[in-house]
Amino acid sequence: MTRLGPERIKEILPHRPPALLLDQVVELVPGERITAIKAITVEAIWYEGVVGPDHSYPSSLLVESFGQAAAVLLAEQWRPEQGMAQDVPIFCSASGVHFDASVEPGDIVRHHVRIDRVIDDNAILSGHSTVGDHVVMRVDQVILALRPRHQVT
Repeated sequence: MTRLGPERIKEILPHRPPALLLDQVVELVPGERITAIKAITVEAIWYEGVVGPDHSYPSSLLVESFGQAAAVLLAEQWRPEQGMAQDVPIFCSASGVHFDASVEPGDIVRHHVRIDRVIDDNAILSGHSTVGDHVVMRVDQVILALRPRHQVT
């Protein structure tokens, strides 16, 4: 079991704030599963100009954050030494995504992602996200692909 801090996550993923939606990895079992954390803060750019009582975290960002956790898990399997320096993880699709509760500023989201199947540089993953003991999102299937950076940028 491995833990990864923000600097290692930045080495693995090409994302940078505000698009980087992971803060740390608290558990990583390469080739199996990951638990990653995203702290939700009201200072985030997507809350600028929001008035009124609804400050729910956008569901699309919750899915993206889950996908980034999946990409870190796969990077540690596919490219453990070099990270994603020469490659780009591509979020291909998500299905069976269920939102069970809203996520609010001040919440700490834990993404629990597991690998279901890997086929070459493509993977099928699933899992759920929690705040405390409560499931806030369930994901039946996410498909990620890894492609050489020079082919997609």
